[in-house]
Parts: sequence; structure tokens; C-alpha cells
Amino acid sequence: MPFRKKENGDIDGEMADDLADDLADGMTDAAEDEDDVNLDDLPFNELPIEVQSKRLPKRPKSRRSWLSKLLIITLFLSPFGATAVAMIPVLDPETGWRLFHMGGPQTTITVPGTERELQEEIARGVQDIQDRDRAAQQAANAANGEEQSAEDIAGNLDGVSDLIGTPGSTDGTGGNDAPTPEELAALIEEEGSLDDPIEPDPLRPAPLPGLDEEGSFGRIPRIGDDGTTPFAAYKRPFELPEDTPVVAVMLTGVGLNEQRTETAINDLPLNISLAISPYARDLQTVAREARAMGHEVFLELPMEPADFPLSDPGPRALLTSLSEGENLVRLEWLLARFPGYAGLVSRQGSKFGSLDSAIRPVIEFISRTGLMYVEASGSGVASYGAQLAANAGTPNAIGNVIIDDTPSRRQIDNRLAELVEMAKRNGVAVGIAQSYPVTIQRLRNWAFRLRRHGVVLVPVSAISGQQVTPQSADEAEAARLEAEEREREAMAEQAAQEENAEPADTIEN
Repeated sequence: MPFRKKENGDIDGEMADDLADDLADGMTDAAEDEDDVNLDDLPFNELPIEVQSKRLPKRPKSRRSWLSKLLIITLFLSPFGATAVAMIPVLDPETGWRLFHMGGPQTTITVPGTERELQEEIARGVQDIQDRDRAAQQAANAANGEEQSAEDIAGNLDGVSDLIGTPGSTDGTGGNDAPTPEELAALIEEEGSLDDPIEPDPLRPAPLPGLDEEGSFGRIPRIGDDGTTPFAAYKRPFELPEDTPVVAVMLTGVGLNEQRTETAINDLPLNISLAISPYARDLQTVAREARAMGHEVFLELPMEPADFPLSDPGPRALLTSLSEGENLVRLEWLLARFPGYAGLVSRQGSKFGSLDSAIRPVIEFISRTGLMYVEASGSGVASYGAQLAANAGTPNAIGNVIIDDTPSRRQIDNRLAELVEMAKRNGVAVGIAQSYPVTIQRLRNWAFRLRRHGVVLVPVSAISGQQVTPQSADEAEAARLEAEEREREAMAEQAAQEENAEPADTIEN
């Protein structure tokens, strides 16, 4: 019913109150009617949610339900389990080693540790067995009133000879002459054990007065007023044995890694020479500690290789693209790095060392300083720089074998065996090696049993001048002309390649 307005425009209040009462009565009737509804008469989908949930049939949990819950729990716990397994080798290395090697060949199930520790454990076990057998044999002989024969002694020493290396085996020693049991026993007693620490034999502290002068970047070596050269003053004293093959080893890259440097200084035989990198930190300390131990030290001389810039010799390397003056300035910077080195070792300089205009001024400068020049290319052939040094009367040597061009134990042992065979053929051989941990370990084992094969380990300085024969004046001039011709041909070829090269695409093109 529409509201009527009074004459003054207000709504009729009585009619509005009546309408509100009627609406309230209707809503009350609707609620009462809803309470009177029987839920059993309604369809299931029209029932309230809580009623539907109560009326759903209750089924027992199926296997799929349990598996899904188990999968959820497994996925939740798997990261913790994986972390716990990964921590086993950290908390208990032996248990971790056995766990991760379970099911492998039986030969690998051993006490974990370094190869040296394993060899020592085997050696001790074999030695114990031999001692018991020897004691039993001696007791039996004493009871019978008999003395041991040479065959018995050889039989007792068979196990030891197997441990220290059999002649002809690929253990890095080479050689086919087997020592007699008596000689072998004497060598074992003389050389001691591989575990014995190396006794220091200090060299004179450097620098020595009168053997250096002020350069552009610090003190650099020079020949003393009395004619004493830095090479003669700083090398390791050693007299070559007569009629005996000798080998020398130069270990390069010393000083770049603190732990490897310490191992090389303390664990390697003193006759192994150490070449210190000019880019190492605290060079003076490294050189001082090496000389205090008894090693002679050399300075690495970085030069431009044939595949430059693919192989980068470093920021202060001698380059063919620089002028003679610039290379000599860089050489002075290198020479002033630290005192006490006996000579210089060329690094990578296959290209720089083959050009007369590049290498000749450097060799002349080295000759004036009284240092040794070592060509470390490993080719075994006298390079042009080594030949120039020999012609000038400068102490020199060339590397015959790169020992660890492939840094694996088998390859290193093969190279060492090749080095020994070369020494037996030529009387002298030089090996070049990097300061890798595996190289240091194999060098120590190899040097320990080297003497029994008739070869002596000597410092690199001891074989100076024995590999390169100086040329006569005519031969030296012919070699110079030949080197200049090769240099002109190389420059012409390089210019032709640059001329024929297509210009690179640029924004301007």
C-alpha cells in the first residue's frame, strides 16, 4: 500500500507502523515454518554442509592412503638424511671411505690415506714377517750348526726388493742391472728409509757483498771486482763423479702456492734445483728458506711462446713485439725480484728465443751479470739462445724431458725412466718439472732409489756447459745469418697474413 502524505507533506506515521508490524509477523512465521521442516524429506544436496559431512559414509583407510602419507613423510625427511650421509666422511673419514667403496673390488678395501702411508704399512708388515722368518731360520741354523748361504740371504731380501723396485720395471728408475743381495742390503742401510727427514745443508746467505749493484728497480746481480760470478757464489757446491751417468731436475713454479713450496723445499732431495716464479709473493722469504735448506735457486724468465697470446707468459714477459730497450727494462725488473739465484730459466720462450734480434741482447745482458742460462723447453735440442750462451762462455744447460707434461703418476714415472735411460746413453740428462703435488711425491720416491741403478742426481748447476758445444766464429756467424733469414721470412709471412685478413665488421663498415 503506498504511503499517503499528509497535506503538509509528511509521511503518515500510523500507516508505517502498521506495515512494520505486518512484516515482522511474516518473518516470524517463515522461521517457524523452517523449524518445522523435516531434514529427512529434503534431498542430500539441499541439506546444510554440516549435515552433509555427518551423513557421509565412513570408509576404512586404504593402502593408497597410507602410502601417500608415507611418501609425504619421506619427502620431508629426505634432505635431512642426505645431509647426514654426506657428513659421514667429514666426521669419520675411515667409515665414510668404507661406506662409499662398499661393493668394489677387494683390492681397494684398504686403510685410507696417501700412497706413501699405504706403502709404509705394507713395508712394515712385510718387514715383520721377514724378521720372524729370519729369526726362525737363524735359530734352526744355530741348532744344526750351519751358516746361512747366499741363496738364503737372497730369499730373505726378495720381499724388500719388491717394495723398493725391481730392475726393469716401470717405476721410474729404468735399468736392467740387478744389484746383488749384499749390495742391496748395503744400499738399504746406507740410504735409510723414505720416512727419514732430509737433513738441511745450508748455503751461504744472500746477497753476498760486491755481487750486486743498483738497477732501475732495485739491486741486480753483477760480477764481483775479483771476478767472482753470482753463478759460482750462489750455486750448490757439487763435484761430478767420474764415469758415472748423472741426471739433474729443475722444479719450476716454486712460490706460487705456499703449501707446495714448503713441501718442495723440505721433502725433495737437496740436489733438485728450484726455479722461483717472478710473480710469486714474498719471493725473498721463499729464496731464503730454500737456500737455508740447501737447494740452489733459479729465477724464471718469462718469454713469448709460439702460441702467444693463447698462452700468456705474464705481464712482465719479454715479447717480440717490444723494442730491445723495453725488453731490457723488463729484464732489469725481473732481475731485481730477489737475491741469491744462480741463474735464469726460460719459460715458454719458444718464439722469443728463436729470433736473433730478440734473444741476443738478453743473452749478452745475462753474460755481463755472470748468471747461468737454462733453456727449459724440454726439446733436448740446443735452442738459439742456449747456443748464444755457450758461444759467449756463459754457463748454460738445456732441458731434455718435460717430466709432468701429463701430470699423472704413470706418465711421470715413464718420463723419469726415460730421463734415466737418456743419462745412461749420453752421460747427462736434465728434466724439467712443475711443482704439482703428484710430481713432488713421485720425484721423492724416484730419487730415493736412483743411486742403486748406477745414476747420480746432481744440481742443474753441476752440468753447466756439458750439453751445448760452443761454435767457432764462422759457425756462429753462419748461425746468426740463418737466424736473421728465418726472422725476415717470419715477418714477411706475418705481414702477408695481416694484409690478406678480411677487415672485421664494425659499425662504420
